[in-house]
Amino acid sequence: MRRLGLIGFSGSGKSSIASIAAKSGFKAVDSDVLIEKKIPNAAEMLENGREEDFRTLETSVISGILKSDFDFAAFGGGVHFAHPAWREIYQSGLKLVYLRSSFENLIGRFEERPLCKKLGREGYEKLFSARLPLYEKAAAFVVDTDGRGLNEIWSEIEEIWNSLFL
Repeated sequence: MRRLGLIGFSGSGKSSIASIAAKSGFKAVDSDVLIEKKIPNAAEMLENGREEDFRTLETSVISGILKSDFDFAAFGGGVHFAHPAWREIYQSGLKLVYLRSSFENLIGRFEERPLCKKLGREGYEKLFSARLPLYEKAAAFVVDTDGRGLNEIWSEIEEIWNSLFL
């Protein structure tokens, strides 16, 4: 199958890259968008301490995505090697691209996100640090995003696509 998944911390550009992919003629899907369509206030689950409920919903949405027809899938910031859907993602053969950003580069992009509101900046930075090795373990490819524009990042991902599928 010719498909790539995008993973990385909140604000790393996964949704923006999926949008560029769609504008470039690829079939792109964003798990966060699908979750919000299913349950409009789903993000509040994270803010209200119901992360397990959110992850159950997210896992269900990911399962649906993996059974659908797509070229690029953007996954939420909690999708990594230790996510409940990891086994299904791995078994599907989906190649994951980790959009790696420094915490400093992401500041300002996630302060209004529910989990950041709940944990505060210090807690969110600890979560960021804990997830780094999990993203790296899950990813087949790593694309660094610091100091780069979306078009430059997209060009590198397109090169990965071409090296795998053309």
